[in-house]
Amino acid sequence: MSSLNLAEIRECVAHGGRTTALSALRAAIDEERIAARDGVELMLAVRRGSFDVVAEAVDAMEWGVPGAFRFVPKPDHVAA
Repeated sequence: MSSLNLAEIRECVAHGGRTTALSALRAAIDEERIAARDGVELMLAVRRGSFDVVAEAVDAMEWGVPGAFRFVPKPDHVAA
């Protein structure tokens, strides 16, 4: 995926446009500009992660390290 597209995704999330970022990711996966596995991980980060988590995922993709980022959701509560 191009750095321009990744920058667009990062900006969308930074300004509250997660829906737009998800649409861009879906298009990138459909057009095979990004591997489906990496695209799904990034989509999970965009949907459920903080901006910092999304930025980390985008950075990993920009550095060209496929599979380097894996989204692990944090639990909303801690079991005692």
